[in-house]
Amino acid sequence: MKTALVIVAFFVVFFLFAAVVAIQLKKGKGSKRTGAYRRRKLMTDNEREFFGRLVAALPGHYVFPQVAMAALIEAASSDRKTAHGDRLRIAQQRADYVVCDVAGEVIAVVELDDRTHSQAKDQLRDSRLEQAGIRTVRFQSRNKPTPAAILVAILGAPAAAGEPVAVSEPAYLTAVAAAQ
Repeated sequence: MKTALVIVAFFVVFFLFAAVVAIQLKKGKGSKRTGAYRRRKLMTDNEREFFGRLVAALPGHYVFPQVAMAALIEAASSDRKTAHGDRLRIAQQRADYVVCDVAGEVIAVVELDDRTHSQAKDQLRDSRLEQAGIRTVRFQSRNKPTPAAILVAILGAPAAAGEPVAVSEPAYLTAVAAAQ
């Protein structure tokens, strides 16, 4: 009789313990917490001003700001472990601007460098993009080019043979005003 009572007590304690563990696990998995978030500026004022210059300089092209590097390039290794490591290397990186033609093909990545940029990191980034066939064009924040100079730097020529460059400072100022 004592043995039967000990066995029953053991099972009662076991089931109570299992019930407590199950409840704790369910609380952890089914958490209703959605997090706390606030709006963040997509671009700094300096980046937004330069965005206006890019848009004005490149009519007939799309300019996308703050593009995830993983949207532009992917790991090429067939080894899963190596590919995973390569993906992690670019996971948190963004390109300042991506310029595309009307078909959506990437023409170039444009970077606006300021004093916080590391030349070694920039070279590594540029080489990764170059491996994927994407050219990087860098401009210095402290010495921003005119829209006409941007056009030449990104597309390689001011216009088709003999055509004037259809970019002017007023067009740039209009684009900046519209962006604000």
